[in-house]
Amino acid sequence: MIAKRAILAVACAGAAVALTSGCSQATEAPAAAADASTTSVQGAAPTTGVADAAPTLGTRETALGTVLTDGDGFTLYRFDEDTADLVKCVGPCAEIWPPTQGTPVPNPDSVLPGTVGTTTRPDGVEQATYDGHPLYRFAKDTAPGVTSGDGVKGTWHVVTVDAAQG
Repeated sequence: MIAKRAILAVACAGAAVALTSGCSQATEAPAAAADASTTSVQGAAPTTGVADAAPTLGTRETALGTVLTDGDGFTLYRFDEDTADLVKCVGPCAEIWPPTQGTPVPNPDSVLPGTVGTTTRPDGVEQATYDGHPLYRFAKDTAPGVTSGDGVKGTWHVVTVDAAQG
């Protein structure tokens, strides 16, 4: 009986390690100061994370330049391993990097020179895209304008919005 409990304990510990390391990205973020400048998404409807809600996309000035934001003013990110047709951040990764779900609607006060669209996640949920990049928030960003997810594992980047890059 003790041997069965020991085997069960080891199996549970192994499962816990697998779940917490299932995301190939570290949750450690480089230190980055948030810029407290104003956002052009004032008065926009908040993004609820519900798949049928239309997320509002806007912009905000930060130390990294003009970045794409959701309706709450939080910075949006892209993941280098994703493509327009294949979303790789799923499972535990999507808990750290929640996807922006639904068909995005640009805030009328924002200038978005890039293309707004969607892609289908492996679970069938529509995810917002900008210039073909699936969009995410970073769970450790604590307030609008924070960009602490930029550069995590060298594969996560803020989505910048300017005429040169889009």
